[in-house]
Amino acid sequence: MSQPDHSTPPGLNERVIPAVAGALIYGLVIYLLVWFGDKDTLPAISGLILMPMGVASVATILADPRGVGSIWRHVCIGWAVIAVLVVLCMLLFGEGGVCAIMAAPVFMLTSAAGSALATWALRTLHGRRRASLLVLLPLAGLPIEPMLPAPERDGEVTTVMEIAAPPQEVWRHTVEIPHIAPQELKRTFSHDIVGVPRPIDARLQGHGVGAVRHLRWTGGVTFQEVVTRWEENRALSWTFRFGPESIPRAIEAHIKVDSAYLKIADGEYRLEPLPGGRTRLTLSTHYRMATPINAYCDWWGQIFLNDFHGVVLEVIRARAEKGASGVVARTPI
Repeated sequence: MSQPDHSTPPGLNERVIPAVAGALIYGLVIYLLVWFGDKDTLPAISGLILMPMGVASVATILADPRGVGSIWRHVCIGWAVIAVLVVLCMLLFGEGGVCAIMAAPVFMLTSAAGSALATWALRTLHGRRRASLLVLLPLAGLPIEPMLPAPERDGEVTTVMEIAAPPQEVWRHTVEIPHIAPQELKRTFSHDIVGVPRPIDARLQGHGVGAVRHLRWTGGVTFQEVVTRWEENRALSWTFRFGPESIPRAIEAHIKVDSAYLKIADGEYRLEPLPGGRTRLTLSTHYRMATPINAYCDWWGQIFLNDFHGVVLEVIRARAEKGASGVVARTPI
């Protein structure tokens, strides 16, 4: 009777589980080196691009050291590993869900590139020793990151809403917005899908230029708006003031809104009277950023700020129109 051949290497399916485990261990180590802890810079290249490429490359090399499997198969394995890695980082290190969702499109693209590159290297270089150099990609990016150009970019989001109430009524519900009930907030992609905190209230301390609006959002987010322009019933402008604990780490550890790479600078409400006792209310927010991936960050910034503007303006509209209708109802004919 012939003996079983124990020299036969394991097949592709048999290698998947140890490959996934190895890639996850590698990914956790790279995460701790690149992302973990308080950092004053955004590791855009080493963290967003090269880390998922390296993780997917490790999974491909361990699962298919001869490069005989299909690229699509390896891409799917890479995506699965990245998804599990993100969940592990959220569970083990308190990684914020907002950052994970923002990074997801880049992670999917760059991990697919890593899987394809590793498969090509295995087939072309005929062996995994040379292909294994791909695992050094994230580490190679760390010293290069500070030398990459990070041009400054100014951005602004402006949202306009017409309200069936006079400017004085709109102003009353704009300068201070207390006790925002959850049912007053409309559903948005940012708040209901991504999980961005929602506004709770905006309290005014003082009057005129120099007054301070104290804002609270869900999740323990707090910050201030210092009034720089006060034209009653016409305009309200401010600069943002954030403290070290304005955004808790549990909400978002990597997006610092008052840092060298991102600064939410100032904002403004403008009220314009319209015929028929109506008001055009405009909310603008100005910000600056300086990263190697400004266009991508700006895309997300536009989404978040547009959603936040829409939510706040809708609260003001509903309250002002309710107040205006009450005034009309109480006015004798």
